Amino acid sequence: MKKFFKWTALSIVGLLIIAVAGFLIWTQFTYEPTDEATRYTEEGKVVDNRLEFGDPTSEVGIILYPGAKVEKEAYAYYGTRLAEEEYFVAIPSLRLNLGILDIDAADPIIEAHPETERWIVAGHSLGGSAASGYALEHQESVEGVIFLASYPISSMVDSDLRVLSISGELDGLAVPEDIEASRSDLPADSQFVQIEGGNHANFGMYGPQKGDQESPLTSKEQLDEVLSAILEWL
Repeated sequence: MKKFFKWTALSIVGLLIIAVAGFLIWTQFTYEPTDEATRYTEEGKVVDNRLEFGDPTSEVGIILYPGAKVEKEAYAYYGTRLAEEEYFVAIPSLRLNLGILDIDAADPIIEAHPETERWIVAGHSLGGSAASGYALEHQESVEGVIFLASYPISSMVDSDLRVLSISGELDGLAVPEDIEASRSDLPADSQFVQIEGGNHANFGMYGPQKGDQESPLTSKEQLDEVLSAILEWL
């Protein structure tokens, strides 16, 4: 009987090791930036394993959490465009490429730039949920949240946070029904924008994504519409 329990315990441990190893391997199969995104990356700079664009002494700083398993360089176009409008933008590398495992990724950025007066956190897909979790816990330093094909990790109804939710009409992952359902978890004055013909992957520049729908828009076309909505809201 003792031998049975011993082998059972060893089997369970072995299965757990295999599961953890499989998960770690899965997180490393990332969506890489397109060549176009890489060109925009060159307009920023790498600081402590994050991308920064614009003047860190700008009044408003925006921290953008990448989507699950999407490399940060895929969002460089946001940094380039927003820096042109005199916003400071930081895009962190996330632990195991999953925002939900690195909700506090904004901490070292905010600490490194005390001269920035106001902070907005934003995020694509799972990154948006992570960003909302950070904002809810740091309302003394964060003014608002921008959801990109995303929704909050928990209710934000009673918060004083400003919220902008941008989604895609043809998103196959954060489907329109889920975005609509998220209204009940957001402040009443939250703004919602839907990109006609927009999908999930075009919120970055990393090519097609499994489970998504095809879009008639190029990633740059969709991002230009997204950025117009962001700039108007800001």
